[in-house]
Amino acid sequence: MLITLDSAIKSLHGIFEPHFAVQYLNSSDISKETLKDSQALIVRSTRKYGAETLLGTNVKFIGTVTSGFEHIDTNFCEQNGIFVATAHGSNAKSVAEYVNSALIEIGASSLGIVGVGATGDEVKKAAEKLGMKLFLCDPPKNLHDNIFEADIITLHCPLQKDTRHMANDNFFKKMKKGAWLINAARGAVCDSEALRRALQSGHLGGAIIDVWENEPNIDATLLPLIKIATPHIAGHSAEAKINAANMLIKAVGIFFKIHIEELKIENTTNNGLYNIHKDDADFRKEPKKFTEIRNGYRRVYG
Repeated sequence: MLITLDSAIKSLHGIFEPHFAVQYLNSSDISKETLKDSQALIVRSTRKYGAETLLGTNVKFIGTVTSGFEHIDTNFCEQNGIFVATAHGSNAKSVAEYVNSALIEIGASSLGIVGVGATGDEVKKAAEKLGMKLFLCDPPKNLHDNIFEADIITLHCPLQKDTRHMANDNFFKKMKKGAWLINAARGAVCDSEALRRALQSGHLGGAIIDVWENEPNIDATLLPLIKIATPHIAGHSAEAKINAANMLIKAVGIFFKIHIEELKIENTTNNGLYNIHKDDADFRKEPKKFTEIRNGYRRVYG
């Protein structure tokens, strides 16, 4: 059997060879032609995968090392007997650590969490330890007025039709004056131009943004308005990457009925609280290197 792997997923290099012939490709080189003889495909979220890539191939399993799956045409996969596996929840603690660092920086007393799934729940636990008053909204599409009473609103929802541009002009007008926004979910959950207007008007007290519309070609003119800006690295800790790899290893093993040895999570030294300002400073120096910074990012839990 042949498995094709996005070559940028370094944690999975050498893992499947005892059981599969393995083809490592740059994501841009994954196509109908290169997948013709593959039974399985493991990818990242850097591009779309659907009929234009999978139709006419032998692929019966597609896995993504990301929590989200908006880059995979799940309807096409279901109609064509292709099993879809994700790494949902693998980076929840990593994102919560990022948000926790942001909360400490802001120092507010109440937090609204939009989306209380795996990640939102970890953020909730972190906020409870800080003694914050919580306003919860789940499912995200059911926004209610009390969420807007919070000093900070943090977004933790997938990108779907009903969450695209959820944080829009109306959303920001409902937030109380001086409140903050944190977005470590998906870029398009927030309308960038509405965010610009809310910040320029002074209605929002500030924003901490890890995810951006049109990544990696982000609108750099927003950066001066954002208090803390990072290149989609909240969930990119070393542990999160290992967690995601192991979830995909397990899914492949179950699907193809074989035992594959999982990766061991490295023992790391407690280095104190994660410093969000360093990542902000590094990104601002060279925002055009969004992809390079993100791909090479390695943080251990503090």
